[in-house]
Amino acid sequence: MRQAAFAYDAERPVLKDVSFEVQAGDFVGVVGPNGSGKSTLLDLIDGVLAPGSGAVLVNGRPTREYRRRDIAREVALVPQHFALEFDLTVRDVVEMGAYCRGAECSPAAAASAALGKLGIAELAERRFPELSGGEKQMAVLAQALVQNAGVLLLDEPASSLDVSHQLALFELLKQLNADGLTVICVLHDLNLALTYFDRLLVLAEGGVAAWGPAEEALSPEVLEAVYGVRALVHHHAGRTFLTFSPRRSSQPRERGRVHLVCGGGTGSSLMRELTDRGYEVSAGVLNALDSDEVTGRELGLSMAVEAPFSPVGDDAHAENLRLMADADLVVLSDVPLGHGNVRNLEAVRAALARGAQVWVLEGLLDGDHTGAAVSLRDTAARFFADEQAVLAELSRLPRPPAV
Repeated sequence: MRQAAFAYDAERPVLKDVSFEVQAGDFVGVVGPNGSGKSTLLDLIDGVLAPGSGAVLVNGRPTREYRRRDIAREVALVPQHFALEFDLTVRDVVEMGAYCRGAECSPAAAASAALGKLGIAELAERRFPELSGGEKQMAVLAQALVQNAGVLLLDEPASSLDVSHQLALFELLKQLNADGLTVICVLHDLNLALTYFDRLLVLAEGGVAAWGPAEEALSPEVLEAVYGVRALVHHHAGRTFLTFSPRRSSQPRERGRVHLVCGGGTGSSLMRELTDRGYEVSAGVLNALDSDEVTGRELGLSMAVEAPFSPVGDDAHAENLRLMADADLVVLSDVPLGHGNVRNLEAVRAALARGAQVWVLEGLLDGDHTGAAVSLRDTAARFFADEQAVLAELSRLPRPPAV
């Protein structure tokens, strides 16, 4: 695609100066906010639409030069929505994909092969209108495979699938790609995009915001510019994944800064209550997808985050220490302590050593499986019966005690 632009009317430019090149055998994802032009991009590649300026080429030939039947031999499209008014069987629908191949293809044999490859042969005699949304998408994918085109375009193919079927679909697409099929797929789930696709095209406001290897295209800087969210990149067990939180407000909190050491849901209510009362709240170290981490993301808090089910590493520990140093008060919840998170206690001791104010919930001692927390009794840390006692004490102060 070379400097391609498209508008449905003069007042609505959809794509502007879009350029990128896909090689045979590539596995490419297309992501971007709603309205960024992703579906229109696929229609341009499929020849359904013609660019207003620039060029869209398939195998070096402009799409506008193809007859409809000829381009169907080169490109197959699985649309996001597929309307069918006739009471056809799934087999009938799949056999439609053979129209472009003429006498070289037996529609019945090709349909059976495609249905078998996708593992949906049992749907063959079902009536298409009676299928679930996910089953319809798989049937339309089978129809596209019957075209035997070199390029497969998919517009949010997993939108009607549950998690297990989403993963099965993308594993199947990877296998088809390994067999030589070029795949270009629009999707919204950025973690699926990061997990499965070699290269990503990021669209924003009709233009190319990023194009390249997945981890580079989905850098935190790109995601904040395109989606307006803060993104954290995590690496665990050979996989990379993202977590998100709203962009932090530039408006300073008036009541002061409180850092929570929590986890497992022990900090969620304090996070919400302190935020509602006007405090600037941070937290850590939390494992990604922990319920406290999810709450923190929803609230847009600064957090030190480690990968799921992983012990606190050096980077997360350093971030935790930094957030504590910026806080007026450190509150240690009644989080269960074990091998994975006992390093958070080390961070609390470091805060105490430099003179920080530390408040501790008594329940911490009951859930300590390391035997280390009891040593806090011999420090300047203050102990409270529960979080209500913490909030009551804070309400008596104009702001947390300064370090």
